[in-house]
Amino acid sequence: MSKITAILLTFLPEEDTFWALAQLMTIDRHAMHGFFIPGFQKLLRFQAHHERVLERAVPDLKKHMDEEQMSTGIYTPKWFPQCFLSQTPFSLTQKLRDVYILDGERVLTAMAYTILKVHRKRLLKLPLEGLWEFVRDSLAQPWALEDEAVLRHLRASITQFRRMRCDLPPPPGGLRAPAPPCSACWGCPQGTEPPGPPSSTLGLSSSAPASGTPGQG
Repeated sequence: MSKITAILLTFLPEEDTFWALAQLMTIDRHAMHGFFIPGFQKLLRFQAHHERVLERAVPDLKKHMDEEQMSTGIYTPKWFPQCFLSQTPFSLTQKLRDVYILDGERVLTAMAYTILKVHRKRLLKLPLEGLWEFVRDSLAQPWALEDEAVLRHLRASITQFRRMRCDLPPPPGGLRAPAPPCSACWGCPQGTEPPGPPSSTLGLSSSAPASGTPGQG
């Protein structure tokens, strides 16, 4: 979670960063806590869903990656838990953060697909070593497309998957959301109410309108 905290600290004060991170972990639209609990159930759920999406949307690329033994487990642990931080050019990463805050975890499925779709022709020509190099190094370098063009592709992917009813993986079973931060988190005296997140903190309050109702965890 250190990279998530670091990027929040680039544009928020320390206390606002704390509350923004708390909300990203706990509210239904993001529920990022599921990526960090023992067993990594949420990561495995999103990874399995990503594979199903590739089979339906880009079967030729999925077949090529399978033949080269390029498992989705090689790259999804770096993509999903931190919303592509350090995995895309920094200017694009900042914009993806905003889209993720607005639209929630359905952005993870759509962006993972968008990355592979945008680079599909190149990836189809690469052996395993080249695929490794792509996800490890090349992806974070400047892309041929401008950031706004990538975001248009992302929006199209979100719309496509909503139409296909595969914008989110099936809901989990038996996972509970973490409790909100306690009153001791910021040194509140016992018996007093915690300060609560500032109303301006990223617009992440539980009353903020969401584009869907993703599952917990």
